[in-house]
Amino acid sequence: MNLKHLPHCIALSAGLLAGQQALAGDMLYWQDNSLSYLYGSNFQRLNFNSGEQRSQTTFTFEHASGWAWGDVFYFLDYIDADIEQARGSNYGNLEVKDKSDFYYMEFSPRVSLSWLTGQDLSAGPLKDVKAAFTYEKGNGGPATENYLYGLGFDWDVPGFTYLKTNLYRVKINNHIFFDHDFKASDAGNGHATQLTVAGAYPFAIGEQDFVVDGYIDWRSPSKDAGTQTSVGSSIQVKWDAGKALFGKERKLYVGTEVNMWHNKYGIKPIDGSTDGFDQTAVQALVKYHF
Repeated sequence: MNLKHLPHCIALSAGLLAGQQALAGDMLYWQDNSLSYLYGSNFQRLNFNSGEQRSQTTFTFEHASGWAWGDVFYFLDYIDADIEQARGSNYGNLEVKDKSDFYYMEFSPRVSLSWLTGQDLSAGPLKDVKAAFTYEKGNGGPATENYLYGLGFDWDVPGFTYLKTNLYRVKINNHIFFDHDFKASDAGNGHATQLTVAGAYPFAIGEQDFVVDGYIDWRSPSKDAGTQTSVGSSIQVKWDAGKALFGKERKLYVGTEVNMWHNKYGIKPIDGSTDGFDQTAVQALVKYHF
């Protein structure tokens, strides 16, 4: 297992967190940080071969916070796979590299339009409307770098800790695509539309507490970027092990994550086929909040 880049990922996350805390003051209402360890199999490596059904280990740092002006969600994955994945790079010269460890991150601030305008925009189950932004960056697969901007909606739904929907315009940059012979093509830039639904639903069985949370992304095709319609989701089902074992609620969770894709990354092979890359990967999960 190659973890040489993990300290750099942790340092980046810690630096971002420390900087935010220094600037917080009275503007910060709440925050939650967590570290997760995941291990699972059946990941789609985009390799067009039997090596697809392989496992990977993922270390994840997550941060969520609520502010007077809106909210922030950020996560960074460091992924170590047991098989190399074709990886494209479009910076300078087009390259194709085989790599078994890589990272992926998203940074998502949202600004409350109620706060910005001084008007209460809540209505019925709608709690607030927000200007929503996301930056996506990774160095695996198609070498993702995307910019998303649009509107976010927070909902008050009985039983849910939170339920959010974001409708984005997506600026797609620097995607790389492969054919069955590992030849690469730079498909260029383009635009798409994305709908993201995220939520958390806690429940109890007897004296044991559980929570189901996660997100679903639907993204439209982009003719210019050469992508097709894609659906991706990560859903976690977790048991509050900290409460049951140590009397510490909402600190230590144990459970599972199901990571699913239909047409992963929206990639269309450049060999002229209409194939896509689908995935249903199940992972064991340990998550600690601090």
